[in-house]
Amino acid sequence: MKLSAKYIKILIPVGVLLIASGAFATIPGFREWFGPRLPKKEKRIVISENDKQQKAIISELTKLLHAMDTVTYITIAGTMDAQDLGDESNNIQGDFCYTRQGNQGYYQFGDNEMVSLTDAYIVVAHDMKKIYVSEPKEVVNPVRMSADMEATFLSRETYNVTRTADGPLTQISLVNNRHASCREYRVSFDSAGVIRRAVMRMSNPMEMEDLSKDRLLKVTVRSFEPGEVRQDLLRMERYVTMNNGELAPSRRLKGYELIKD
Repeated sequence: MKLSAKYIKILIPVGVLLIASGAFATIPGFREWFGPRLPKKEKRIVISENDKQQKAIISELTKLLHAMDTVTYITIAGTMDAQDLGDESNNIQGDFCYTRQGNQGYYQFGDNEMVSLTDAYIVVAHDMKKIYVSEPKEVVNPVRMSADMEATFLSRETYNVTRTADGPLTQISLVNNRHASCREYRVSFDSAGVIRRAVMRMSNPMEMEDLSKDRLLKVTVRSFEPGEVRQDLLRMERYVTMNNGELAPSRRLKGYELIKD
């Protein structure tokens, strides 16, 4: 596993986006599940923009994403369910935890952990009993464009955009079954603007026109705690220690293979 592998950009909000596009792109399973493959040649299509009402909904969505993306001291926990409709053996399910303190961050999904510290970048693959250690990496906010630029971009992706009630939540949906990559994106948020559920339906890069082989990513946020940080998860000694001048697995990871990247 190469920790320097390119991160994919997935339109999933807040810590969920960070987890999906950053942390788990480096973990076996998720890296393969979302890994890039050569797509079939796409047909040329004419791009049209959404109407004024739909643009207003898209603008609301992008502002919501950007507002949550600016929170750099936070802890989020929930569940993630990744389904490959064409191959059930690729399905991945589990709980996740994300905590961030400024330029340090921690992600956990199922049996795997990733932590970006000031002194090192560490991935722990418990299923393989391996610890990958590399040079520290910057923890960046995934939403790079401004809210207005993001809204303009999405308004040209020919999505049908709706805003409806989802029980006590409000749901914004973007749907286009002919989209080359993301066919559907649904976000449900509460009155405080906290995203509680998100669903993405992505095409299979090898079978873009076959909806029966799409991939689904469903995320449910159980707890959202701005200002709260799990300090215990951001300590180097939780993962590795110095032993006679050499890095070694911590006591809780005794027996794991340590690999320097």
